[in-house]
Amino acid sequence: MSNLRVRPYEKLAFVYDHLMSHVNYELWADYIYKISKPYISRKSSVLELAGGNGKFSDIFLKHYPNILISDKSFEMLSSVKNKLPKVCCEMPLLPFKSKFDFIYSTFDSINYLTSKNDLLKLFIEVHDILSEDGIFTFDVSLEKNSLKHAKVPVRNSRSSKIRYKHLSLYSKNSRIHKNIFEIKFNGTTYKEVHKQKIYPFELYFDLLERANLLVINSYESFSFETAKPSSQRAQFIVRKIKNAVI
Repeated sequence: MSNLRVRPYEKLAFVYDHLMSHVNYELWADYIYKISKPYISRKSSVLELAGGNGKFSDIFLKHYPNILISDKSFEMLSSVKNKLPKVCCEMPLLPFKSKFDFIYSTFDSINYLTSKNDLLKLFIEVHDILSEDGIFTFDVSLEKNSLKHAKVPVRNSRSSKIRYKHLSLYSKNSRIHKNIFEIKFNGTTYKEVHKQKIYPFELYFDLLERANLLVINSYESFSFETAKPSSQRAQFIVRKIKNAVI
């Protein structure tokens, strides 16, 4: 039987917790808190981009209780267990009119924007809804990380009664990293193709500046070491360029 093609996260939502079981969300949330604490207060209004099934915000709300979760996937948002407000939307088309003191995105969700135009649109949207003294932080996957994961291209796993296969492919020419999932349950095999663009490290600085956002710091993810083009992952902390007009 051929695979039934579905949207990214439409079926992966059912096994996402199993897929991410290796992730230490407590450590992750504490890290984002440490890098944000010098700039904002506990009472800050917070927007999470690509918040998924809410596993991160479940923990992060102990630091910042006023979080609004957004994500493109209705299925992922539907599986959120906490009571935080949720909005289904795409990152380059944020529907918000109010300002946020803190905007964040985790787990290289920014890489899902596979065109520079969409990436720039997001940064402009963030600029427009970020408060004057607010900050925006996000992490990205760089080429070294894609080359590492492509060395073990196939992974097979089982979660409860659901079996799934994960294929990881990276093209150095297109700089597109594909994560292909085959998820089998209830007698049907579903196929999801997730595409991420692995942009050059320097491009983020250029596009952020074009959106009148200033990079305060860029760290190697989960550390306070300065990120560089050869890093596996990078964490950016940015704020508005004061008195700038787009």
